[in-house]
Amino acid sequence: CVTCLSDDVPVREAAKLSCGHYWCNECLKRIFILSLTDPAHMPPKCCTDEHVPLKHVDKLLNYETKKLWNKKYIEYTSSNRIYCPKPNCGEWIQPKEIHNNVGKCSQCRTKVCAMCNGKAHGDGECPKDEDLMRFIEIAKKNKFQRCYSCRAMVELERGCNHMTCRCTAEFCYVCGDKWKTCKC
Repeated sequence: CVTCLSDDVPVREAAKLSCGHYWCNECLKRIFILSLTDPAHMPPKCCTDEHVPLKHVDKLLNYETKKLWNKKYIEYTSSNRIYCPKPNCGEWIQPKEIHNNVGKCSQCRTKVCAMCNGKAHGDGECPKDEDLMRFIEIAKKNKFQRCYSCRAMVELERGCNHMTCRCTAEFCYVCGDKWKTCKC
């Protein structure tokens, strides 16, 4: 198994991927479970951009897990994800639930502005969030950067300026632009 480096896995308990690597069933199951909570691992991949086919985990995951995985796949691979801002909810609002920049949470029915991700506030400009503005100012002073895609705040502790956000967007840490579009 290329993941756990075990040489003792019988071929019938492993999957051969298109890249030629073998993954044991335990590692396959583990990465698919991890991908439910970590968008960076959705969909699971080996050493290429091709994702691991679902057929390899069909008998390893129960029906509920497969159903949840399909839901999370749609969520994590959607661009500009919107989540319910109501405390104790945070449900993902599917694109089909967003009309005229207003989404409706399927769990608590809260109406959400798709522009600012706050509670719906009618037409016009989104209200200024003073706490958010202060946070952004402090973050800038401390040399944090925001992801251009999901607006998450990131900090570079060490390494190069090529950032990969948890939403999988890649950008330059220096200027915040999409990776390979700047001259930094």
